Amino acid sequence: MLEPRSLAATREHIERSLAEFERGEDFAYNIFPPSEREVFGSAGLHRRSEVACLELGYWIRVDQIGLGYATEAAAALTAAALGLKGIRRVQIDCDPANRASTRIAEKLGFLPTEHRSGNKLTPAGEPRDTLVFELGDPAALPDIWVKEDTRGAS
Repeated sequence: MLEPRSLAATREHIERSLAEFERGEDFAYNIFPPSEREVFGSAGLHRRSEVACLELGYWIRVDQIGLGYATEAAAALTAAALGLKGIRRVQIDCDPANRASTRIAEKLGFLPTEHRSGNKLTPAGEPRDTLVFELGDPAALPDIWVKEDTRGAS
């Protein structure tokens, strides 16, 4: 669904997300600034493929891209996912043309494992590729925790 949503659609989305979270099917989180007065984006862990793998997804509002919010959220959710009993891998599926998204995967130590040709559609309905990244060994995790807030620093 495209934003902005109606109040009714927002309520329905929240209720559906809560039910999926409680069933252990999908774990969605919103990303807020310290003021918590607006939404900068969201991130989540999703059961898409095998039982031992969670897919990590994220999006950031256009005016907040490049400030570290998606990287920070992805790092925290990757560490949380790999700490769950039975989860051995985290996967990121993204458009290879989306360099901001692929840089996040690379920065966090994910490795490209598959290039799927023409398996998704763009908003305009054109076929696009998907680049799959995976991270599986918690012992091999780089130092992904954000130790200092450097967003906006030049």
